[in-house]
Amino acid sequence: MKFGFWLKQVAKLTAQNMILPLFYRMGAAKEVQKDLVVFADAHHDRRPESMDMLYRYLEKSGKYRLEEFYRDFGKLSYGDQMKASIEFMKLYATAGSVVLCDNFLPVAACKKREETKVVQLWHGPGAFKKFGYDAADDIPSFYKSNVFANYDLVTVSGPRCIGPFQSAMRQPDGIVRALGISRMDAWFDEESLQQNETLFRQYYPDAAGKKVMLWAPTFRGNAGIPTLQGLEEMERAAEALSDEWYLIISLHPHLLTYAGFEKYKQPLTTAQILPSVQLLITDYSSILYDAVLLSKKLLLFAPDLEDYKKGRGFYCTPEEIPALLVTDGSDLAEAIRRSDEAYDFDAQRAFYEAYLSACDGQASERVARILG
Repeated sequence: MKFGFWLKQVAKLTAQNMILPLFYRMGAAKEVQKDLVVFADAHHDRRPESMDMLYRYLEKSGKYRLEEFYRDFGKLSYGDQMKASIEFMKLYATAGSVVLCDNFLPVAACKKREETKVVQLWHGPGAFKKFGYDAADDIPSFYKSNVFANYDLVTVSGPRCIGPFQSAMRQPDGIVRALGISRMDAWFDEESLQQNETLFRQYYPDAAGKKVMLWAPTFRGNAGIPTLQGLEEMERAAEALSDEWYLIISLHPHLLTYAGFEKYKQPLTTAQILPSVQLLITDYSSILYDAVLLSKKLLLFAPDLEDYKKGRGFYCTPEEIPALLVTDGSDLAEAIRRSDEAYDFDAQRAFYEAYLSACDGQASERVARILG
């Protein structure tokens, strides 16, 4: 499987360096349409949550023509990936702006026109585990160009995040800016929060009368070959606490797609579930920053912490995060019980100021001003 994965990457990159630039140059014979904003993503086949708030803000303004280009490349054959990429390059060549929320290689296929703005919203707030060019297994070593090329703006959630994102994406000064995370504007919308809680009661009636804990771990390894740590220990702890606690397991989409964990797919997204939980349990996922913004109690369950430190590494170590830290699965149930004890919300507030102070419900508006 690993050899096949890398072979596929080689083929994709070969096409990217030769075929896609050709179609871009052909499309660039037409003028840039300044009001055209293209929302593009290669990991979903519908609008990602990370784009929804900005899309709706721009739509409401009535100033833009919005095009949506969502293709889950992981579900497509190589030929269909190429067709989709060529289709995107034609849009890209005349777009006034392109909005991304994750890695999207076609944007970096060739030097773009100066009139086109590329905005990377990213999908995760904060700066926790290393990624991009700071991580050993994120970017194939044979890819010599910058996969994050052509960006005009990368939005981050707070000032402490600027340096890590500049390093991970190899961006010059001034591109990465603490404007807030667009999707997190939803956390300041009381109506939206109430809708999520109503949905939660509808889809999880068995949680009534119990405290709810949400386990939302990240994946290990490369996105194309993901693995999971701690599942058996988490399920044993939940069984031991089942009279008092209700466990929801929300796995990373890469795990649901590639690793055979389809039975854990939830009817609601992690973001829709989070407002209704009392305790978030994660390991190295950026969802912890959403929990901090919502003043949720945190527990980090990281059974492979030492190996992860040596391998991927961190910008902000788990010990710095205002959370209970568990590395031994046999201690997990007791730690969950102790989560009801006094929680250091003062430490959580200080953490918020460093990593989330730009998130105030107005991020989408600030990005829209930059689009013009």
